[in-house]
Amino acid sequence: MVLLSIFIGVVSAQEDVSCYHCHTKVVNEFRNNIHYDKGFNCASCHGGAEKSNSSLISNTVMSGDFVGRPTRNNITGICSKCHVKETEDYKTSIHWDAIQKGHPEAATCTDCHGIHEIRAIKDPNSSSNHHNSPVTCAKCHSNNEMMSAWYYGIKADRFDTYKESFHWRALDRGYTLVATCADCHENHKTKSHTDPTSSTYPENIPKTCGKENCHEGVNFDAKVAGGLVHDKESLHTAELKWNKTGMDSNMKDYFLGPFDLAYWIAIFFKILTTTVIGFFTGMVILDFLSRLKIQRRF
Repeated sequence: MVLLSIFIGVVSAQEDVSCYHCHTKVVNEFRNNIHYDKGFNCASCHGGAEKSNSSLISNTVMSGDFVGRPTRNNITGICSKCHVKETEDYKTSIHWDAIQKGHPEAATCTDCHGIHEIRAIKDPNSSSNHHNSPVTCAKCHSNNEMMSAWYYGIKADRFDTYKESFHWRALDRGYTLVATCADCHENHKTKSHTDPTSSTYPENIPKTCGKENCHEGVNFDAKVAGGLVHDKESLHTAELKWNKTGMDSNMKDYFLGPFDLAYWIAIFFKILTTTVIGFFTGMVILDFLSRLKIQRRF
């Protein structure tokens, strides 16, 4: 009788094994996933055989269309089963283009949205939440080795220069209606600034900055909009340019002789602002000390 019970228990364990049995941590993460809330389960992405009771997976799970851990090249294909429009947009991006050229470490869906703990964009804990997107992008774009390896030498100071901008300072203080990476570079259709269809292509920047909920209705031209994008944007430096042969005509407009005025004017206003604030702060302190001294006389 005891042997029969053990036999039945072993058979049941073989026929009825949940993913939680082996992948406890992953399943716990998945329970915070927006897909879990909508009724999806492990097999929805990983494939394989499953019972009608979606809480349990049969011992034949690793059969049929089971893919196990998808390769980075195949992640987009899995997500595209539901997210058709987003996939179409993503396949126009520089990230997808890099993957197609043999750089699988380029950003794919899970790098921005997470893997098992994918949350709604409005969720403050989501990696793709508006407030969190700069840190999410910085995971790759602040990595010197990664940037030089697959992105052909792009500078890894994008997050650092963004931190110098008004947008980041306002965002860091709790304001939400300020631009982050996705607002300028677009979510899924991220393209190189040299691509004429890119939102950051020089001629398209005024339109990008002037879209709804940003600087709508502001009258500025491409030269103004193409200024210090990240504040300490490396396009504008203190380097003297004596030879401007081959330089973009818009960039030439910033120069007075060998001096890049966009860089020096920004420095001037920073010094001016600091000086003015310091002067008036000093005047307030002197006035306070003077009043305090007068009061002591009486």
